[in-house]
Amino acid sequence: MAQEEPQDSVQVFADALRSKGGIENRAAVLEGQRFELFRGKDLVRWVKAHPERGAAAAAGKGGEGPEDQARYLGQQLLRRQLARRVDRQIKKTLPGSKKLVKFPRKLAMLPPQEATTFVEEGFYIWMYERPVSPWAYVWTALIPLAVVGACLFPLAPNWAKVGVFYLTAGLLALILGVLALRSVVALATWLVSGRTLWLLPNVMSEELPISQIFKPLVSVSKPEEGKGSKWGNHPLTRAAVGAAVGALLFVLYRHSPDSAAIKKETSRYRDDLMDWLGVQREGYQRLSGNATAEMPVNATASATADAAAGGAAEAGAGAAEAATEAAEAAGTADAAAEAEVESAADEAAEASAAAGDL
Repeated sequence: MAQEEPQDSVQVFADALRSKGGIENRAAVLEGQRFELFRGKDLVRWVKAHPERGAAAAAGKGGEGPEDQARYLGQQLLRRQLARRVDRQIKKTLPGSKKLVKFPRKLAMLPPQEATTFVEEGFYIWMYERPVSPWAYVWTALIPLAVVGACLFPLAPNWAKVGVFYLTAGLLALILGVLALRSVVALATWLVSGRTLWLLPNVMSEELPISQIFKPLVSVSKPEEGKGSKWGNHPLTRAAVGAAVGALLFVLYRHSPDSAAIKKETSRYRDDLMDWLGVQREGYQRLSGNATAEMPVNATASATADAAAGGAAEAGAGAAEAATEAAEAAGTADAAAEAEVESAADEAAEASAAAGDL
């Protein structure tokens, strides 16, 4: 019976760090490629919390204490090229925060000597593929189903199409509304005080995951002293910008259509978009529900159809009358021909009788 090959303790240790009960791993980008990122301090904390697993992986090497074993195991990960040390690319704080982000999204390479040295405060990327989870097969099977479902969307019931349309339109309106409100508040506070009040300052950040972009809710950014031109935040500059913005808003207000026209055009564009997406079906009215808004489209179409039907009816009546007159004329001609034949026959009979008498 063949003996089983002994497992690599360092590889088992690396798989344990990447498993569900391991350390925190985040996605990051290094030179255009995506990697999983972890911190050295998290590795050290995990070994301290699981000393028996750290001792089994170290196999009696690297010292007796958990910290020494953690550093030894970290160095073994680098030596066997299971991991590589990297650095953050952006080294400045985000608006409203005094600390750097916990996990950077963009990374930079380090020199070879530093990249192969384990440091507790460093960042590291995994250099081998994560063990495949059973859920990976489930998601792989669901992706084609989602694609097929998207292709079958035109065949969905009308209520489902309407729901998807309003859900996506509402989400888009919410995003644009938040960005617009954020810009208006920032501009107004800068014009008044020279400081900028940001709502959701990290919402546009590429360095944070989606779970952290909504923190903090509000932040105030102050102009940095000694940087930039002295006119960048001068009261006269802010007054000039405010006057320009006010003039632009006044021009837009003077040349904007009234509310009734805006409402009518909005309803018409919405209905046209729904028709283009194939949401409308026979038996469904236009979704605006506004008789006035429907009149320019539906009334015109109805009048055109009525006029066409009336013209066809008049043409049909004229054709029928012409056919009747032709039939009557044909009947008259037949009767005249029959009378002429009968008259000729009578004359021939009379002539024959006269010849007999002679």
